[in-house]
Amino acid sequence: MIRLVARWSSSIALGLLVVGPPAAIAACALVDLGPDGELRATLFPVAIAALDPFVWTCLRQSATTAGLASLTAVVVGVVVGRLIGDRAFRLRPAALALLTAIASMPPVALAIGAATFLAGDAAGAWSGLVGRSGPLARFCPADPNWLVWFGAATLPGAAAGVLAYAAALDRLDPSWRDAARMAGGGGTRVWRRLAWPLIRPAMARVAGLVFAITLADPGPPLILGLRRTLGFQVVSVGLGPSPFPRVAVLGLLALLVCAAVRGGLRLWAGPTRLDDAPRRGRDEASARVPASWPRLFALATILGLASGLAVAPLAGLVGMLGDAGGEATGPGTLTARLVDPTTTRMLGRSLVLGLGVAALVGISARAIGRLEAGAGAAAAGRFRRLARLAAPPPLVAGVAILAFGLLIRHGAGQVDARTSLAATSLLELPGGDCGMLFAPILGVWLATIWARLDGRRPPRGGGSASARDAALLAGAGRNKARRLARDANAGRRWRAAAAVAAAAAVNVAPAVLLASSPQVATVGAGLLLSHERPDGGAAVAAALALLATAACAASAFLDPRESPSQPG
Repeated sequence: MIRLVARWSSSIALGLLVVGPPAAIAACALVDLGPDGELRATLFPVAIAALDPFVWTCLRQSATTAGLASLTAVVVGVVVGRLIGDRAFRLRPAALALLTAIASMPPVALAIGAATFLAGDAAGAWSGLVGRSGPLARFCPADPNWLVWFGAATLPGAAAGVLAYAAALDRLDPSWRDAARMAGGGGTRVWRRLAWPLIRPAMARVAGLVFAITLADPGPPLILGLRRTLGFQVVSVGLGPSPFPRVAVLGLLALLVCAAVRGGLRLWAGPTRLDDAPRRGRDEASARVPASWPRLFALATILGLASGLAVAPLAGLVGMLGDAGGEATGPGTLTARLVDPTTTRMLGRSLVLGLGVAALVGISARAIGRLEAGAGAAAAGRFRRLARLAAPPPLVAGVAILAFGLLIRHGAGQVDARTSLAATSLLELPGGDCGMLFAPILGVWLATIWARLDGRRPPRGGGSASARDAALLAGAGRNKARRLARDANAGRRWRAAAAVAAAAAVNVAPAVLLASSPQVATVGAGLLLSHERPDGGAAVAAALALLATAACAASAFLDPRESPSQPG
């Protein structure tokens, strides 16, 4: 009986973790304050949003950009992944390292750098080209900033697709391919009938991830001035004087669209049949098929083009820094801006943000592991599948934290509909800046923990379990074996914590909604605030964008789950 109650309790806790944020957003979308301040349930805000053509225009344009980016990620991942594939030539580790660096680049940094090439004549030339395209003008955006956003979202997504394809192919048993070829099957036919059905779930996962990140990404739309996008509208409403219930309705729309797309991708992909443990050792020798010179030339051309597309925005950011550095020394120069107390406090708050999120992720990961062990493998698998379907986009995770704060204030009876929740409810905390960072830490933690709740299992026979079993077989006691296993994995845990801290410190999506005032801004929100400031603000934004790029690249190479030589 006690074991049954413990299993029910663990299942209830996992269920609250999975459905809690979407339920909070849905509740805040259906709850409003009446004329006399009384709390009431109403469908009026949802009906207004459903009948507003501007909302549907923003949703359609954002969904189109996200859909094209995810489709491109799958197509490029398959094409380039087959060129890299299981042909283990000597340049393969370098190619995977390059793709890992490109996949980690934040789209907002790419957008800032690419926007420097669209000043004046370039935008006019594009508008003239679209005007002369005739019937094709209906399908081409007149504003080239839409292409910049698409490129900023597609380039990291395509690199992630190639890494996912290579990782899935590494887990494919090469003996099946060899047996099929001995039976007379051609290379393309073997790939289509044997390899592709096994690799397709990994590509569908990447497509769903790229779609969810791009759909409500606030960074490039805010930098490029794309007002008719879902991310721009969520941020503008969320930072307004009365964010709810409209911001909850927009977040709920993004959540439902992402769930529908993930459900469709899941039906297209089918069940996952590959083991998570990469096949190395003797299987790697059979996978070493010599790559032909035409394939090597095509791969080198594609990687060179991708490198050029990635380096060009970074060169634009460096050019912005050079323009600022060439000015006379004064309050408007880059050096003065970077040593300004406001900027130094921003960097300190970013460090606190990253460390806080890393600590919460470590604690919550252990708690989720215990809950899954208590609920049983079947229940844990169902909740992980539900989490993959209902996981909110990163910006919507910030909306969920705001929604929790609003529900708490509703329960306490201290709600003022005329004030912004982000400026009053969640940011008026004791402890100065560190206390005010509590809301951004929760928002980024929620986005991070949902992104990691993706259904992957530890490799069979790997990790701390194999180290503990080996120590027991060697004659060590149980406690000593557990301690040895913990020491053996200490390096991986520290690397994972450092990767989470580096990525969380420079995030844009939840922090731009929760930490967008000068008093609590971090790097992610600060680069957006600095971009429109006169007297060198654009150069400060470029410096922060380069810092965000370096931190994200470091997080990708630090994460033990996603090393360049063994992605995924």
